[in-house]
Amino acid sequence: MGGHGLVSATRFLVLALAVLYAIAAVGGLALIDFDTTRDIALWMGLLLAGAVLMIVGQLFVPRGIRSALLVSLGVVVGGLPLFWTLLVPVAVAAVIACSIALARRSTAPA
Repeated sequence: MGGHGLVSATRFLVLALAVLYAIAAVGGLALIDFDTTRDIALWMGLLLAGAVLMIVGQLFVPRGIRSALLVSLGVVVGGLPLFWTLLVPVAVAAVIACSIALARRSTAPA
């Protein structure tokens, strides 16, 4: 996969997963029967914090180590409430691998 293809694929994966986390945060309120307010806050907090960290790392921080760190942290934090699904752990692994590959490429000597 070329450099431009990896950048595009990573951007798409990050933004798609951030949207998925935001939808899961809101949808969880309507579909899941939470026992306490603390459970609701934890569900919403983890998913929305993960989505925000991913978007900030992808769109507002220059590509490199900081961007990869923010994106990876956001993916993991947001993925915690959804670890039981099959799609999210695979997407988390793919986003982390792509982010690290891009960070290594941008810091490598020319």
